[in-house]
Order: sequence, then C-alpha cells, then structure tokens
Amino acid sequence: MKIKFLSSLFSFLLIVSFGSKSFAQFTNNGATIIIQSGNTLFVDGDFYNQSGSIINLGNITLTGNWLNDDPQGAFNIASTGNVNFTGANQTIGGLIPTIFPNVILAGSGVKTLLLNSSINGTLNLNDREFALNANNLFVLSNNPNTISFTTGFVSTEQKGYLYRNTNSQSDYLFPLGSVSTGNLVYRPVSVKAKDNANNTFGVSFIDRDPSTEGYNINSKRFDVGQVNSSFFHLINQLNGNSAADFTFYYNNPSDGNFNQLVDWIRFNLWEKIGIANPQPFSGGNAQLNQTMTLSSLLPINNLPVALATIVSNNDPLTFFNSFTPDGDGINDRWEIKNIDLFPDNNLVILNRWGSEILNVKGYNNANAWDGLALNSGTYFYILKVNINGENKVYKGFITLVKK
Repeated sequence: MKIKFLSSLFSFLLIVSFGSKSFAQFTNNGATIIIQSGNTLFVDGDFYNQSGSIINLGNITLTGNWLNDDPQGAFNIASTGNVNFTGANQTIGGLIPTIFPNVILAGSGVKTLLLNSSINGTLNLNDREFALNANNLFVLSNNPNTISFTTGFVSTEQKGYLYRNTNSQSDYLFPLGSVSTGNLVYRPVSVKAKDNANNTFGVSFIDRDPSTEGYNINSKRFDVGQVNSSFFHLINQLNGNSAADFTFYYNNPSDGNFNQLVDWIRFNLWEKIGIANPQPFSGGNAQLNQTMTLSSLLPINNLPVALATIVSNNDPLTFFNSFTPDGDGINDRWEIKNIDLFPDNNLVILNRWGSEILNVKGYNNANAWDGLALNSGTYFYILKVNINGENKVYKGFITLVKK
C-alpha cells in the first residue's frame, strides 16, 4: 500500500498523536506532518519526502530507505525527535540532502549515505556500520558526546568525511572503521582543539595501501623508514582556525611496530610530523592498544596521515636543502618543518664567505626567510633551539635558486 499526501492550493495536515501509524510505503507530496512527543510514525518500507515539512517531536521508524527531494531538508527546525533505521541494508538519499534531528541505527545490515547529509542532534550507531562512501556526514551539535555506539562505526572507504563541530577543549571522537577486507578494522581518531572557538573538523579512514590513492609509500624523506601499507587517514579543518591535537588509535604489533606519524606534503613525499610520542592505550577495545598524536598549529586541509617508522632518531625538525623565491607560491620561503612548536630558538644564516646575512630569534614559518635581496647560491645555517628542555644545535647548507 502506498499512501500519498497531495497539495494543490493548500496543504493537508497529518498529526500522529496516539499509538503508531503503520504504512507499507510513505510518500509525502506537500503535507505538513506533525509527530507529537511520545508517538511513532512506523513505515514498513521506504519513506519518500517529495515535498512538505516534517515536525518530528516523537519517532519516525522505518525498515526501508529514506529519500528527500524537499529543498528545506525535510525537517522543520523545531524537530527534536528520532529517525530510527531498523531494517536490513538501508540507504539515505534523494535529490536534496536531509537535515535530521536525531538518528538511531538498528536492525541489521549496513546503512549507506548516498549524498551529503546532516544531523542537528545525536547519532547513535549502536552496532551498525554507517557507510558514507564518497559523501560527507555533518554532525552539527558541538556537544562532545553527540555520537554514541557499542560496536558500530562510520566507514569512509571512498574518502568521504565525518565532520564534527567543536567549541570547547574537549575530546571529540570520530569512531571510524572498515570491513573492506572482510574483518572489522576499527581505527578511530579523536580531535581536541586548543581553544573554545568554533571549528569544524573532518576525518576519513581509508583501509588500503596509500599508494593506491596516489600517495606512494616509497616516496619519502631520508629519515622516514617504513610507511604503513595497510591504511591511512585524511584530516580536514573545514571551518575555524584553532590549533588542535589529532590522536590516532591503532594496534601494536598487528598494525606494525610504528613509532612516528608522517604526512604527505606538496613535494609528493611522506615526511614526519613533529615529535612522535607513542602512548599505551587501554580504552576497552581489544583492537586498540596505542596512540600517537599530531599537534597542528595551523588549519589543516585534506592532509593524508599515516603510521611509519623513523630511520635513526625521533628528531622533530625537518630541514629542506633548497628553496625558490620566484613568486609562484610554491617553496618561496625557507620553512623549517615544526619549528613553530619550539619558539625558543635562534637562527643565523651565513654566506659562503662567512658573513652573517640573517640573525633571528624565535624563527617561525609565518615569517620565514625569503632571500629576495640575495643572489642564487649556497648558504650556511646554524640553528640553536630548545626542544623539550634540551638545547640542540643544527648546521647545514641551503641552496637558494632564482629562476
């Protein structure tokens, strides 16, 4: 049985205020639907909101798929109720993204997102997989406890993002996982901003070799050993400018005996991110026993991050041996990777005759040396820096290349 609500010069009104209304399939074509608190609209099939407003103060429970074509996102902003997906494999689609009040996953099978969608309130995964594919899911509430689950997870195999809004220095968990290999691999990430400003962070987990996505694990700096060939993450800061800590959870030794995080940089290679400090973890999940944290000082844009080993030591700084100040926006300044984490420093640059051409205290990448007043050639640097209470000295050569 298909129930249609049609509108011509006026809209019909459906009020669910007692018991449970049951439909084999539900198509709304212009009605205003009000589900009052404590009541349930049960659809044993698909729910198709072609047009019309839904004020959900109770529950919508469906066993089929959800489709929305209404430009307003289906739900009135006053909605505080739940949408319960209780069937087997179910999809969320249509022509227009839905803005749900609260979502609860149950039943069996996989719940799959077919286009970008948002949730104003809470998301309860229970024990289900929520597959985003190449789409993005926006959890808009800035409450750190907005997402709950038992063994459920969000999968992002086609590089869709799970986005969360933050406005506090709390841990916001991204419960990411995959069953692409036939077995559940649960590899969440938590994000903790370093202030209380408004931000939107996104994380994606790809359970395959980074090389298959264009991030060749054999293209790496000299101080990077083995890059994890099993999986990697993508992180993105869609809105806001806050610095943040990204903590990656993994298993040692089943993932590999990794002791460093690396990122894929614009020079098309993997390099280490800051100081690696693997920490034991015992959070109740048998798959996870260790963490490593990336501390960002600037907004991050679609950054690939992977587990790795380092060749010799755990030195956080990376020095590039050349730069090209030609105004093309690429490698125009001599940046030192991670120097902003250690402001207690002094940099001296000498020309080949030993004359001092630059002497800076508190060298940072925002004001990195551009070499514009100098000719092409080789220069010598001496950096004195305090790294976690230890005074270190770095020396080396820089080649300045002008086209």
